[in-house]
Amino acid sequence: MSRIGSNFTRTTSLMQSNNFLSALRRTQNGLAQAENAISSGKIVNRPSDAPSSASALLLLQRTLERREQHERNLGFASSLLNNVDAALGDMSNLVLEAKTIGSSQIGLGSNSDTRKNQATVIDAQIQTLLDMSNRTHQGVSLFGGSLSPGQQGQPVFMEYLGGIRYTGATTALRAEVGLDQPLAINSNGQDALAALSSRVKGIADLDPQATATTLLSNVRGAQGLGVRLGTIRLEVDGAATTVDLTTAQTLGDIATRINAAVAAIDPTAGGVALSGGGFELTANLGHTLTISDLGASQVAADLGLDVSATDATVAGGDLDPQLTALTTLASLASPIDWASGLKITQGGTTKVADFSAAVTIQDAINVIEQLGLGIQLEINAAGSGLNLLSQVSGIDLSVGEVSGGTTARDLGVRTFDTTTALKDLNHGLGVQTHTGQDDFAVTLHDGTIFNVNLDGVTTVQGVIDAINTAATTAMGAGNVGVPGQGGTLFNVGLAADGNGLTLEDQTVGATNFGVTNLNLSHAATDLGLQKDVASGGVIIGDDVAQVRVESVFSHLMALRDALLADDSRGITLATSSLETDTENLARAHADVGVRANRVEAQLDRSEELKITEKSMLSQLQDTDLATMITRYSLLQQQLQASLQVGAQNMQLSLLDFLR
Repeated sequence: MSRIGSNFTRTTSLMQSNNFLSALRRTQNGLAQAENAISSGKIVNRPSDAPSSASALLLLQRTLERREQHERNLGFASSLLNNVDAALGDMSNLVLEAKTIGSSQIGLGSNSDTRKNQATVIDAQIQTLLDMSNRTHQGVSLFGGSLSPGQQGQPVFMEYLGGIRYTGATTALRAEVGLDQPLAINSNGQDALAALSSRVKGIADLDPQATATTLLSNVRGAQGLGVRLGTIRLEVDGAATTVDLTTAQTLGDIATRINAAVAAIDPTAGGVALSGGGFELTANLGHTLTISDLGASQVAADLGLDVSATDATVAGGDLDPQLTALTTLASLASPIDWASGLKITQGGTTKVADFSAAVTIQDAINVIEQLGLGIQLEINAAGSGLNLLSQVSGIDLSVGEVSGGTTARDLGVRTFDTTTALKDLNHGLGVQTHTGQDDFAVTLHDGTIFNVNLDGVTTVQGVIDAINTAATTAMGAGNVGVPGQGGTLFNVGLAADGNGLTLEDQTVGATNFGVTNLNLSHAATDLGLQKDVASGGVIIGDDVAQVRVESVFSHLMALRDALLADDSRGITLATSSLETDTENLARAHADVGVRANRVEAQLDRSEELKITEKSMLSQLQDTDLATMITRYSLLQQQLQASLQVGAQNMQLSLLDFLR
């Protein structure tokens, strides 16, 4: 039975008991919180402990977690960049030493014996540089670029076909370090050592045609600004409507939507279709179709369809589609002899690239890759043609025709072509002529001799023209032609198989057919034509237009070979090329230094920000031990007092009140 307590007027003993227990729970809860705060050092352990500060606390905690990860990345980046910096310094010193050796072997004071001895030193330097290039730090290649370590299970630089092949990436490895953009944290073989060559740049515009599957993102558009999607205005015999093209992805989507809009007004009016490099608008007899932009929209102009047609077909603008890996070979406007293939010589290995089964550009890329020559076929930056990229330094690359085919010329990748500059022959040595004098003489079997002057000639075609002119003057018009066609006494042109110049002598006589230098000129030699044929009627010139990767490895190997061959001219060229390598290494070194400084600066700034953020977090979350211990003591006293008072009050009865 409930009774009335003496301390609460008109209050039952049950209510008194509940109030007493509630007060005890509050005090005990406060003691538990104080005890937890003292032991953990934090006054906020759960969002519910401080609802008003929860969002700020969570934000600061996430920020600190990201900062800690960034600082780990920064620490790794700093260590990696320092290793790259040290390696580049070692490489620079090695190249400078090689350059000094090369300079010492030019002119007086050097002979074949000293040059052979120094060739041994250069050979050792090549091996040392190879080891430096394959250095790693914590499993990451210093010069492998973004290629993940161990992806290929082999070094990024390796000996291959008598040269040194680079199999790494052309871009550096990047990491998130708290900056606006990821930071490059190593180097790569192209930036540091120029380990890749794209000298075989296709000069032919393959002009891919527009197809229904051509992505809008892969066309430059009629205005050269891409295709800015929007809504167009369509009029069919004066009836106007709009066509929404904002979600179109391919040229086929564009045609489908416009034709559907035309058909909705008059199915017999006509429509648009793809033709060549873009669209054409057809208005059938008795109809007029007009397409235009709405307001500031540019989609019709970008598509080359800002046109009108009446009883006719009107061609739109050229959209200039770009080559992609999925572009079909059949869709290329340029006529290409895919049947013959390419004759490719890399070092001492010659193989034929057979494209007869290729359907797309990717198939052609795969054909080159499968040759195993360390060569890649790639789409150029403009998306208009193809380049051949060699990964192997120190050996020569030649791309020519196969048995009278025209594949190399059609693709614009023939290394010895009519457009080849004379200054690029012989690895940049060019063709040494004697200004104002005839440069070489051609002697035919019937005793005819004519001299050729190359003054002002800058290309291989210029050489062919100069020889033709001299031969015509000596033999008369109609007696000079093109090799392989017959009917003339003398012919000159490019080799039908492989590379080089070809001279044909169809005269008869006892005199040897040959080409010799004149007047201290080296033109015949430099053109690969200094030959003497006793009985044959064909001189096939040497391929003097071979290209190579212009890397530090190539130049060191060229210097070594020139020293062994006692070739003063080659030593001079290789030594001068090392100057370029020194400058390239210096640029790469400077770039790494700048990035390393950025990392150090970011690390210092991150440390400062972390101190501020931790201070803010501490103010919101951490315990003031002195205050909390005092509170804990007071709560203990409060609990003790509550228990004593409660015990006394809970024992009182009505009789105690009446007394």
